[in-house]
Amino acid sequence: MKALKKWLLVALVLSGTVTQSHAEVYLTPWLNFTGGGELESSDGSNFDIEPSASYSLSAETDFQTGRIGMFYAHQSSDVSEVQLKSSIQYLMFQSSIYYALPNDAYSYIGVGVGGSYIDANWVDNSTGFAASIFGGFEYPITNSIRLTTQARWLGTVVDNDTAAACNLPSSSTNGCIVQFKTDWMNQFTVGIGVVMRY
Repeated sequence: MKALKKWLLVALVLSGTVTQSHAEVYLTPWLNFTGGGELESSDGSNFDIEPSASYSLSAETDFQTGRIGMFYAHQSSDVSEVQLKSSIQYLMFQSSIYYALPNDAYSYIGVGVGGSYIDANWVDNSTGFAASIFGGFEYPITNSIRLTTQARWLGTVVDNDTAAACNLPSSSTNGCIVQFKTDWMNQFTVGIGVVMRY
């Protein structure tokens, strides 16, 4: 009987600790439009990675006057002038500060650090350090669902030591070799998301 009372006491203490330390979780799927990234050919011509739709997902929790959490993004795009494709993924730890606005809305600004993975013919070393700066607004829909808009800069180290053959328009008689123009790539994205609070 004494052992049972001890276990009940421990369970009550633990449940109280869990309740006090409970923090809300925010899960946000995003639909974005992302642009940025430039290639250079062997003859000095420049080609842009075409802006395209992308998607991302953030999972965060409350921390002081803002939130901390993880951010994942994926973009598939083309360099149509040279008939090449690319796939870019980011995974970052991020932190943001929130500012209250009228009508239970918020503005926020934050930073993120992590890594990128680039799948493209002209890349040998696919991974690199990545960073981001972002800001946006959140608008209430219900107690547990909010609409959010965001602008974000993404920067990453890229492999510009590797090149790949490409296909120029049929009117060109010169061969084509491309690679990233520099060892750092900047991208910019604007998006809309739905914040689900748990």
